[in-house]
Order: sequence, then structure tokens, then C-alpha cells
Amino acid sequence: MKALVYTRVSTQGQKEGYSLESQREACEKKAWEMGASEIIFLEDTYSGIELERPALNRLREHVLKGDVDMVVIYDPDRLTRNLADLLLLTNELDRCNVMLVFVNFTWESTPLGRLFLEMRGAIAEFEHALIRERTLRGKRKKAEEGSLPGFVEPYGYKFDPINDTLILIEQEARVVRYIFLEYNKGLDSGESLAKKLSKMGVLAPQGRKWHASTVLRMLSNPTYLGLIEIGGIQIEVPRIIDKKEFDHAQEQKRKNQGNAMRKTKNVYLLQNKLYCALCGSKMSVSNHLVKGKSYSYYVCPKRREKECLQRPYSTIKLDNLIWQEFMVRYEKNLPDFLEYKSSEQSQRLAQEIREKNQLLTKLQRREKRLLELLISGVIKEDSYREESFNVEMSIKNLLAEMDLLEKPQTRKQVRIATEIKITDRKQAIDVFLKKAELSAKELKIYALI
Repeated sequence: MKALVYTRVSTQGQKEGYSLESQREACEKKAWEMGASEIIFLEDTYSGIELERPALNRLREHVLKGDVDMVVIYDPDRLTRNLADLLLLTNELDRCNVMLVFVNFTWESTPLGRLFLEMRGAIAEFEHALIRERTLRGKRKKAEEGSLPGFVEPYGYKFDPINDTLILIEQEARVVRYIFLEYNKGLDSGESLAKKLSKMGVLAPQGRKWHASTVLRMLSNPTYLGLIEIGGIQIEVPRIIDKKEFDHAQEQKRKNQGNAMRKTKNVYLLQNKLYCALCGSKMSVSNHLVKGKSYSYYVCPKRREKECLQRPYSTIKLDNLIWQEFMVRYEKNLPDFLEYKSSEQSQRLAQEIREKNQLLTKLQRREKRLLELLISGVIKEDSYREESFNVEMSIKNLLAEMDLLEKPQTRKQVRIATEIKITDRKQAIDVFLKKAELSAKELKIYALI
């Protein structure tokens, strides 16, 4: 991460103790603490009332060119003494995704900071409301005419620009039905379904690779119910999924969400457990690659949306802190837990094999019944082909899963993997930690036991 340290003094400033040397020393220390790998130093000897300053101009040029990731300043007075200019400069940094860090200042704890936040929020809200009102007005006018206003094509549909509506692509619609069918069985996650679709050679939206996020967005898209609502006006489009299937998928997503954790290259102890104490959002991990070296931080998602001022925190520092606390509390409990967990995993494997055998029997009966219905003329050939395709794919996937589970080495691998995973720091933390809340001054821990 490349940082820029900006310092400023005037004659009066030096009398107040704001020397360039003291500012530079404090800012440089802060930059290294925030994970900087390289630092640019700029200094001004001009009044803070004027916006036109040589070093400040160079700072703004670096920001606009994308040369820096973070700007570190001792306090807002060193940047500017004008509130309107402060709003202007912070907006410039935000638009370029550059982090602004003050050494001796927190927004919430000073009258200037609170006033700044209120004004900035009011201006942003006003601008957003104007844009939204103009956009909705145009969309509503089209919707009143029964047309879709430049609608983005969901997978399974194609936008008809002549009639301003969606038309069904049957080949893609079959894939949508297959996704809902498989997901609603409760055996697949978005990630496993994405892998299955890729192996089957099914083309993803826009011809891209299937990802878990793509599958999960499709499962949440109400367009597949055959209705699009714009400004309170409902427009009918061809239906792919009925409401019962759609509602079932939403319930299944809620069940999976509690246990789902996105797989990352590295493991972070507080991932999926850390919450922002300022706004209540779940914090995520952000990685930055600088000159071949990776730096990671816990970040609040609302900071990116300019709705929260929680600063990023180094994952290394927080993970070390939480692990030290864990060892003090629970180190002697780990052996007993390992023994219990290994037995639990073996029982779970046996139960999973039984359930898959039962499901296989049901699918084979369904396959036979479909053929009987076709021969007797109860269902048409098109319906048979679609249903049998879904059943055939389900049986193929199920047999592959059962083959893996029933191999002799699988049970041994489960036992070994259990020991490895539970002794891993992340697994141990997940067992004992309910959640943690991070503020500027403390890390608050909520333990399960």
C-alpha cells in the first residue's frame, strides 16, 4: 500500500507546536502502522485558509492519477481550515478510493467532525435524491405504458427492444429450473451448483464462467416468477418458476447463510465473526497487493459506500490479539473437544450415506414413473425430456458423491481432517467465539461458552 504524508505549517502553526518535523514523525509512524509499503512526503508552508498551495496541488494530482492508496495528515487543520474545502477534498479522495487518515482526530468526538459528517451526509442525500427522482420518473412513465425501461436481461430471457419486453429463451430457462430444483433439495450450495454446471458444459450468463454469486443471484431474482415491479406498477413477463419453488429457495438460502463462508486463499480468524461497532455491519477482509506483497485488512462495507467512518484494521494484528485471548481462556479444553468432534464427524458421514441412498431410490423410481407416463400418453414428449433431463443429472451427481463417500480411505481422511481442522486456529475460534465488535478503542468479544 502506497501512502502519502502531507504536512503543513505557517508561522503561527510553528508557535502552536505543529512543526513539520513533529507532524512528519507522527504521520510516518501512523502510515507504517496502517500497512504502508512506501511513503511519499509533501510539505507546505502556506496558510490553511487558501486552497491553492503547491504541495496540496501535488497531493491532488497524485490522488487523481491513482498513485497513492492512502493520505495521512496530522489533523484536519493541517489540510484546511475551511469546512467547504474539507468537503471538497474528502470527496475527491473518496471518488478515487483513497483512504484519508488523521493521526490526532476522530470524526465523532469533535464539534467540527460532527458538523462535517452532518453536512456531508445531507449533501450526498440531496444529490442522490435528485438523481433517483429523475430516473424513477422516466422508468415510471415507460412502466405506465406497459413497457420495460431499458431492462437488463436476466439469464433465461432476452430483451425485445421493439416491444420493450422480455422474451423467453427456453434452453436457458431449463437451466434456471434445474438450478432451483437442485438447490431446493438442500444438498447443494451456490458454489457446488456452479461447479456442476461448469462440468456439464452449460454456458454461464454472457458466456462467462459459473460462480457461486451468479447462481445465488439467480435464486433471488423475482423476475423468474413472471412479474417485474417498477414504481409500484407490475409488468408481466414469461414465468419460469412458480412461487412455491421460489419461496422454498429463499428459505434454503437463509438456512445456508448462517454456515456459509466464502473460501479465500488465506484463513482469517475473525472472518464472518467481526462486526463494526459504529454501524453494526459485518466486516469483511480486503486484500491489497503491493509490489508482489499482499496486505490484508478487516474493513466495514459501509465505509466503501461512505456511510461509516470505521477505519480498516490489520488482520494480522487483530488475529494475533484474538488468538492470545483464546489461549488464555480455552487452551486446556481443546483435547476433550477434539475427541468429541472426531466421533461426531464419523456419525455424520454414516448418516449422509444413508440419506443419499434413500434419495437415489426416490430418483430411480421417479425416472421409471416418467417413462410410464410417457408411454401411456399422460405427459407429452417435451415435458418428458425436460423432467428426465433433471432426474438424470441428479442421479449422475448423486452417484459421484456416493462413490467418494463410500471409498475406504474416506473415513480415515475424515478422522485425520477433523484433527487437522479443529487444531487449526480458525476452527478453534469458530467453536468458542460467537462474535466480536470492533470500535476505534476496543475489540469486544462475545463467547459461546
